[in-house]
Amino acid sequence: MARERDLRNAIRQSLVQTGAFSDVRLNGLPEDYGEGASNLTAAAILPGSTRLVSGWDSGPGGGRVFLCQLLITVLARHADPQLCDELAEQLVEYIRDALDGQPIVPAFNEPQRTMITGWQWLPRKAPERRIAVTLTYHYIQDGWNTADTTP
Repeated sequence: MARERDLRNAIRQSLVQTGAFSDVRLNGLPEDYGEGASNLTAAAILPGSTRLVSGWDSGPGGGRVFLCQLLITVLARHADPQLCDELAEQLVEYIRDALDGQPIVPAFNEPQRTMITGWQWLPRKAPERRIAVTLTYHYIQDGWNTADTTP
């Protein structure tokens, strides 16, 4: 069975394939590592929350459904504030097109329950704009003790 980290890795690949981002990371944005650029589009995919939504009454032999949310922070840099905001908004649309309704990790996430469920514009700090995007998805774990514990 896949794990949530497998989904984050697959999301990274999907966003890279759009060609819209100059950098996509699983552990923070470029400036978190002392890197910077004047014109940059980046995304950071960060774990969020997971909770059980069903399966209490099925006993150890039944499946359990989990609802997960993760955060994708997009970053757009441009000297012109209006163009910067437009670029940041366009990046959100790239993410929606790449992830909404997709089997990101086949046989893991439920495509019909995989979607961007919101985004929040963060305060502008010239020359950049960030938008925090929430991806919500469900997955089913068959059985109660079938979690993947491999390294």
